Amino acid sequence: MSVELSLAVSSEDWDSFKDGKDKTSILTFLRHRYEERYFEPFSCNDSKHGFSMMAISCLMIESFVSLENGWKKTNKPGSEVFESFFSNSKYLKEFTGIGGEFYKNIRCGILHQAETTGGWRIRRDHGLPLLCKTNKIIHATKFINALKKEFDYFLETLEGLDFDSPNWKKVVKKIDYIVSNCS
Repeated sequence: MSVELSLAVSSEDWDSFKDGKDKTSILTFLRHRYEERYFEPFSCNDSKHGFSMMAISCLMIESFVSLENGWKKTNKPGSEVFESFFSNSKYLKEFTGIGGEFYKNIRCGILHQAETTGGWRIRRDHGLPLLCKTNKIIHATKFINALKKEFDYFLETLEGLDFDSPNWKKVVKKIDYIVSNCS
């Protein structure tokens, strides 16, 4: 039975892309999958809310880290996953050193308690920076935009690598896990 991996790609398509080592189609699929699940719901949407944007951003970070590492599931403590993500990030470097606090108070607060904890706030006010550590404020729009840049950079890097490289092998492994989980 075929599984829909994105609006335009099924598990049968995935098998064809993988068998043909079709990097272009795989990159297009990944871009569409992440766009439709994580970024599009907040572009040109008057009803968007910073709280929802950060919840989706946390989900996307875990998905993205699993994709980069070829993990079936996030297999490390969440605080370590988020700290590693931020410290290796090109566009969210200012969160380095607070990955554990982010995980506990933003990710777990929102996803388990439906609120941020530890005094952290999510805002979208014009003029605020992406992160204000002293006041514990995260600008949701700037955060999700930086996350998009991070993902685009990842895809650009993959594009320049050979399909048999370790990075590509991890991506293929993760997508295979996704397909098997849906079967």
